[in-house]
Amino acid sequence: MAVTGINRYFRLWKHIANPGEYAFNKGERSKRDLVFTTRPLSIKFRVPESLYQLFKEIFMADVYEIDTLVRELPPSPVVLDIGANAGFFPIQLLSKIDKAIIYAYEPVPANVAAFEQTVSQNSRMAQSVHLFQKAVTGKPLDNLELFMESAGKNQVVASVFSDFHENNTEKITVPCTTLTDIIEENNLQKINLLKLDCEGSEYDIIYNTSSELVKRIDRMIVEVHDLDDKRNNIASFNQYVQSLGYVTDYEPINSFCYALTAIRK
Repeated sequence: MAVTGINRYFRLWKHIANPGEYAFNKGERSKRDLVFTTRPLSIKFRVPESLYQLFKEIFMADVYEIDTLVRELPPSPVVLDIGANAGFFPIQLLSKIDKAIIYAYEPVPANVAAFEQTVSQNSRMAQSVHLFQKAVTGKPLDNLELFMESAGKNQVVASVFSDFHENNTEKITVPCTTLTDIIEENNLQKINLLKLDCEGSEYDIIYNTSSELVKRIDRMIVEVHDLDDKRNNIASFNQYVQSLGYVTDYEPINSFCYALTAIRK
């Protein structure tokens, strides 16, 4: 469950070595990127104003409950991050687990550029992160149209659905791969963790990947959006994931979005 109130500042201090950058320079974020360093393992990264809320969700609200998650993962986990954005979740994970191997997929060019900059400036990340500028689908496609706020701006609500967010007034065409190809081409016999945050595409990805491949995933953390009253809603998605042999739990993020955790029995 996301941390609220003053406890967010305790989490900031726990996860970030220079919390004063946040506490004393809030007014600077419209003028420059804030620069943070994680702890206990040091990774330095930049936070543009457009990703400020995402930074707070991960490092202050601690939406992935990172310390609990780390305790439940093996020492050298294989992690698949679909919808990696600028890499904040991989950054947080690698600040806690030195030997994680992360396959990260993100289609928005500006987000990928920010992620690549962080990897290039932190040598230990280069050994752990395999980053791909691609959207991920369930059904095979060469490319797809992605609707977003601005093609040249970091953002968090880009989606294949034109009406997903009122600010998504631009579109670009991006290359694709499937979850099936990711697993097979990288010879992933076991995935310890799938983090899936792709603004409505979670249904296509999970529903249209063979159940036998999905079952290679030990644990899933999925942002699930209520899109319709048929199959694309939290109740139907939760039921389907349970049918694959997962124990699930979910809680609302807002009126149409949920955070679902699934663990293989």
